[in-house]
Amino acid sequence: DTVKPAHIFTMLTLPGEIRFNQDRTAHIVPRVDGIVESVTVDLGQQVKKGQVLAVLASTGVSELRSDALAAQKRLGMAKTIYAREKELWEDKISAEQDYLQAQQDLQEAEIAAQNTTQKLHALGAGTSAKGGLSRYELRAPFDGMIVERHLSLGESVQANANVMTLADLSSVWAEIVVSAKDLSTVKVGTSV
Repeated sequence: DTVKPAHIFTMLTLPGEIRFNQDRTAHIVPRVDGIVESVTVDLGQQVKKGQVLAVLASTGVSELRSDALAAQKRLGMAKTIYAREKELWEDKISAEQDYLQAQQDLQEAEIAAQNTTQKLHALGAGTSAKGGLSRYELRAPFDGMIVERHLSLGESVQANANVMTLADLSSVWAEIVVSAKDLSTVKVGTSV
C-alpha cells in the first residue's frame, strides 16, 4: 500500500469490575433493637422510595411512643389549667403567681411534647401508633434494588446492624485497573 498520513487507533484491554454507585447505595440500619415481625421484600426485588421493607417490634419505640402520648396528655391538661388560671387572674379572683406558674407549666409541657416527638422522628418512627406502639417500619430511602438481605422472620436485630443493602442500579461505577506502563495512554475524556 502507498504510505500516506493516517490516524492509528490502538485498543487497550484492561481488567475491570462494575460496582455499585456508592453515592446511590444505602445500608439499611434499624436504629432500634427489635424482633422482626415481617419482611416484605426479597433479594433482587425492585422497591420504590418510602416502601416498607420490614417491620420490627421494638420495646424502645414503644416506650418513646408512650412517653409522647403522656406528654401530649400533660400538654392538654396544662393548656386547660393555663386558660382557667388566666381567666381567674384577669377577673382578679386568683393571684398572679398562680397564673404565672400555670404559664410556666404550659411551656414546660410544650417542650416535653416537642422533645418526645423529635426523638421519634430522629429514629424514623413517627408518632403514629397505627399497628401498635412497638411497630417500627424500615422504609426504602430511594428507588432501587435489594442487593443484600440479612434479615428473617422472628430474628432479633440490634440497632446498629446492617440488615439490608439497597442500590440504585440506574447508575453504576466501572473500576478499571490500569498498570503503570499503560498510564500514559489513559487520559480524562477518552472513550472506554
